[in-house]
Amino acid sequence: MDKKILSLRIVMDDEMETKFYEIKKELGLSSNAEVVRFLVNRFYKELVKKGGLAAVLLSNFANLVSTDWNIVESLGVFPIFG
Repeated sequence: MDKKILSLRIVMDDEMETKFYEIKKELGLSSNAEVVRFLVNRFYKELVKKGGLAAVLLSNFANLVSTDWNIVESLGVFPIFG
């Protein structure tokens, strides 16, 4: 397996940093690079299992929207539609 170096610099707000370090602690990982590798591998497996990025995003969106959500009522909160 040919290994490549991918240099990353990530700017995070306090909330994202807290989440990152909670994940790192929970997984028992010692380096930030290990956390990134873990998250990439986990998300990739989810992509493959669900049939690609579009399927994952649509699934996540569907979970956010309840079955009784009404787009017409939602548009009413915007002055141009109300």
